[in-house]
Amino acid sequence: MQTIIDVKNISKSFGKKIIFKDFSLEIKEGQRVALMGANGCGKTTLVEMIAQFSKPDSGEIKINLQNNIKQEIGIQLQEGSWPNGITAQNMLDFYKSVYPKFTKEWEEKLKQVFEIEEFINRPLKKLSGGQRQRFNAMISIMNNPKIVILDELTTGLDMELQFKIIDFFKVNTKEFKQTLLLVSHHPEEVEEMCDRLIIIKDSKVWYDDSVENTIKNHNSVRELMNRFFKGENK
Repeated sequence: MQTIIDVKNISKSFGKKIIFKDFSLEIKEGQRVALMGANGCGKTTLVEMIAQFSKPDSGEIKINLQNNIKQEIGIQLQEGSWPNGITAQNMLDFYKSVYPKFTKEWEEKLKQVFEIEEFINRPLKKLSGGQRQRFNAMISIMNNPKIVILDELTTGLDMELQFKIIDFFKVNTKEFKQTLLLVSHHPEEVEEMCDRLIIIKDSKVWYDDSVENTIKNHNSVRELMNRFFKGENK
């Protein structure tokens, strides 16, 4: 497998707070990677830099794609910011105009999976937290991109929707050989969706192994994270 995301010796600070210093990471094409760690360790900062929403202070992030990179990276963030009065239907119409892979058939499938019909004509700023969460998740997959980035995918969703949306991403990423980056605090979600687990601590990759090996060696991702937060794993 070729490297699709190559993070080389990056540093990133916000004021006096150092998030990353000389941090490196390689992600292969088609891998489904979970990023875990304590709050503030830099998970969201890292995926925002990979998605080109921000830049490292130093170092380099290479995305090895031949097509339009911005169209081939889909990202779901925890928060969304939209102009006053913009509805979900307005956004769908916009995406159809700019994304060639966003067909009518694909639109109907996404509406069904993410169950947005109930609020499709409501201003996005008036949506509940759970509605915003699943609309943001839907945005990440609008163009069926090569790289899908999900940040706390199931937060605020009821259990039935959690299963439905997790199953969709599991099937879709495998079918289209997409590379998945999942920022998560939910170990069971990681076991369902990912094949590689990375834990970030103190500006370093503290742990990097397959989910399969993690379960074999630690019984579960949850047990590993429990030991991690207790400081039992060195």
